Amino acid sequence: MSFIKELSPHVANLIAAGEVVERPASVAKELIENAIDAKASRIQVEIENGGISYMRIMDNGIGMSRQDAPIAFRRHATSKIKDENDLASIGTLGFRGEALAAIASVSRIDLFTKQDSDIAGFHIRLEAGQITESEDAGCPKGTTIIIRDLFFNTPARMKFLKKDYTEAGYVTAVVEHAALSHPEIAFSLIKDGKQIFSTSGDKKLMTPVFSVFGRELTSNMIEVKRFERENTSTSGYITKPHFCRANRSMQHFFVNGRYVKSKIMQAALEEAYKNKIITGKYPSCALFLELPLNMVDVNVHPAKTEVKFAQEKTVFETVYIACKNALEQNDNIPVMQAKIKPEKQDNVTKEQIIIDVKRFTPEADKKKTSEPQTRQNITPERIKNEESNAKTTQVPSALFNLKKAKLPAGFKPPVIECDDDFDSSDLKVSTFDSESADIKLEYEPVKREEYKQEQENIKSGKKTLKNESIENHACDETENKTNAEKQSKAQKSDFESTAKVIGEAFNTYIVAQDKDGFILLDKHAAHERMIFNELKSKADMLQQRLLTAFIAEMSISDFDIISKNIQTLEKLGFDISVFGEKSFAVRAVPAYIDAGDINSVLSEIAEKLSNYRSPVPDEYDDLIHTVSCKAAIKAGKATSMTEMQSLLDTVISDNEINCCPHGRPVMVRLTKYEIDKLFKRVNQ
Repeated sequence: MSFIKELSPHVANLIAAGEVVERPASVAKELIENAIDAKASRIQVEIENGGISYMRIMDNGIGMSRQDAPIAFRRHATSKIKDENDLASIGTLGFRGEALAAIASVSRIDLFTKQDSDIAGFHIRLEAGQITESEDAGCPKGTTIIIRDLFFNTPARMKFLKKDYTEAGYVTAVVEHAALSHPEIAFSLIKDGKQIFSTSGDKKLMTPVFSVFGRELTSNMIEVKRFERENTSTSGYITKPHFCRANRSMQHFFVNGRYVKSKIMQAALEEAYKNKIITGKYPSCALFLELPLNMVDVNVHPAKTEVKFAQEKTVFETVYIACKNALEQNDNIPVMQAKIKPEKQDNVTKEQIIIDVKRFTPEADKKKTSEPQTRQNITPERIKNEESNAKTTQVPSALFNLKKAKLPAGFKPPVIECDDDFDSSDLKVSTFDSESADIKLEYEPVKREEYKQEQENIKSGKKTLKNESIENHACDETENKTNAEKQSKAQKSDFESTAKVIGEAFNTYIVAQDKDGFILLDKHAAHERMIFNELKSKADMLQQRLLTAFIAEMSISDFDIISKNIQTLEKLGFDISVFGEKSFAVRAVPAYIDAGDINSVLSEIAEKLSNYRSPVPDEYDDLIHTVSCKAAIKAGKATSMTEMQSLLDTVISDNEINCCPHGRPVMVRLTKYEIDKLFKRVNQ
């Protein structure tokens, strides 16, 4: 009697459906990938009841012939690969030939398809994988697939589905991933008769990024410029360190246009944020990796959501360096926004603007040009103003022309007297007060030229010393440290502070003012970061010898941990030896530590060492955190004006000091424009 039997095609398809079709989102993913492979420029997804009862995927791709359409629903039927050699370099999203057969076996399907060269389209209907109807039909170019009653013949799988709105959320995520990976395609998603997502297909990555991440998160994202290393390149967008989230749900990784879950890319991204974000927070991103097809295997998972890299080290370094460069080029200073409800203004429209003329002499222009390019000069407000210059009203002569502005009837344009060296093309309109007829112009020729030069440098791919040091870090740590020291010295020698300390709040926050607004500086966080950076840059920790040995009594568990890691503590600057059953004799400590903090520092170090189940490369960094935190200026302790000014000057001149080692921001800015909005001095 034979115990081994060959399964019927229907049962085999049901088994395949269990691997490929987990929920409606799985169906949407497979069909959207087929539409992308069919060179569609528009893809529309419509669902009802979370996609369980109804789903329609419509595209304007190349379509199928009446001969190919029925074959497409057979198992392992595909146009993407022909022999085993094609498996070594897969460049399409769908290729396994199982998706349509698996979907058809657990649903009712209507397929409408038409090629551009055909006069009429073709329609076939399937139920549980069997074709029940086929006929010519009138339909637009492309393919439309309607899925009804998913899992109607497998009720056991129905009970594992979640509520309709949850399943709809999974489908939305699939559409968002497709839109991010293909900005050249216009996507739209209709849920229960209402459109909830759409992109224009304008080939600009920022368009789907804005649609997926939203206005607030997008405004706090940094562009990752394309970085290439050994035929592997990375680009995309990442969030600023102060705007990270409590989970990884907004981390989107793509490999050759395919959405994947990659632990290597995730680890590289989060390593770039090391010492920049608070513990327990995670960056959001849309990162794209491009590499040769034969260097990645996409056939390691039935749903194709996981891939395997031939050179994992190269992938890690490429993502890490690209993200690190992007973070270093941005000042990462949070800007406080004045969130107030705008009031209706009867006499002023959006086009009406106020104007103030600022006279600039050649000496003033020369002084402006010599300003160092510190993060104090390049602010979000300044960039916003510079970008708006192209849209401002131009002044052809000394007589200002207000024809294009919508002003009250009978208003006469003012005559503006200007110096001979005044360039009227640099005038811009800022605001207009209809009651007092007060007009103000802004004149910023030098700032605009500086900003243009910065943008040209970025576009041309010019690297700063900082970028070079980051890239070299992966290859030569010694050279990296040398470049970083040179960069830091160059910045400090050229820096001339314009920010002045005007006070201190709660003996914790330094309050300063510059030409752009207020600066609030957390003196403990800033000093902690300064000490941390200095300790990391030195090969040997500075020590201070104690006149008499300090006897540190520890708990039994802490004593055991410290006694096993005495060599590690020696690297930190301690001279420590066992003294009795549960105590140590401390004869020297790091130069920054007060003798009164020895016990607490050793206890914290013991706690951190106890968390390391195995040796980790960043163990030393975490221990330095403890030393620098204890050595920094304490919050709540009064500080002199001279000390506060010196601390502020150091922070502003050094781009490495933007957050404490735990990731908390060092400095936030409240611009003058935001203050004016709070007091309703400007139109909103």
